[in-house]
Amino acid sequence: MEIRHLHYFIAVAEEGSFNRAAQRLLISQPSLSRQIISLERRLGHRLFERTSRGINLTPGGDALLQHARQILGMTAATQEVVSEAARVRQAVSIGVPPGTPGPWLLSVVEAVDRSIPHAALSYLEATSSEQLRLLHEGRLDVCLIHQSPPSHHVSWLLREEPLGIAVRRDHPLADSPAYRIGDLHSLRVLVHARERTPAQQEGLMAAISAADVRPHWQFAQFTEHALACARATRSDAVMVGSHTAALQLPGWRWGPLEGLPQAVMTTWLVRQRQTRAVVQEVADVVRTVGE
Repeated sequence: MEIRHLHYFIAVAEEGSFNRAAQRLLISQPSLSRQIISLERRLGHRLFERTSRGINLTPGGDALLQHARQILGMTAATQEVVSEAARVRQAVSIGVPPGTPGPWLLSVVEAVDRSIPHAALSYLEATSSEQLRLLHEGRLDVCLIHQSPPSHHVSWLLREEPLGIAVRRDHPLADSPAYRIGDLHSLRVLVHARERTPAQQEGLMAAISAADVRPHWQFAQFTEHALACARATRSDAVMVGSHTAALQLPGWRWGPLEGLPQAVMTTWLVRQRQTRAVVQEVADVVRTVGE
């Protein structure tokens, strides 16, 4: 049985005449009659009773009419079902470290919407180590981290941001044209708590110690409240990137530390080597936005 046989059958049943049904279907009446006879043979039942007054549906024909209408209704909806399935968006989760610039994250969403409309992004804010753990557990698809990525993952260096110190406005160092390692000696400096400190920052602190400079480190866990934490710990300076200083420490003078080339906050894009195609597509777009 073919779909066209059901179209022919319904037309004859609704018109009550082979001639009128043939005109409606734009085919010849003999051809329509042959198609209906073929359908009856396939089903093994007569569908119409032919009388001098016209045609009537048999009980089998009446049952087929309802069934045929349902089948054709489902056939008509097939394209919509396929189109709707094609519109389903695949979720891709991206981990972001605290302090990531909001405008940049928005630009990633806009770029993905333009290039990969079948991807639906979600952001999860977490430290670098926590992101890598979630990636390993399959709970994150893409990571943005501030530490050297594991070699068994696929990774790209997205950006490098100078890491320096922001000095409170009423401190004598605020008028210095530049900051040197020695300026940190005996200075109360706020830094991220050790479990949140990126590897680059830990290396910087080790280099300062190796230079025989002894700041009074003030450790705190902060993301959006650097100023409040600095005042609470009575810190003279905060070790942060330039973006965080400009955003959270208004009026504080920020500058890099001269003589420390490793004083750079790096951001890496990381994903699993074996992952979904949509995750690979999103990672490629993020790389483009990051360049």
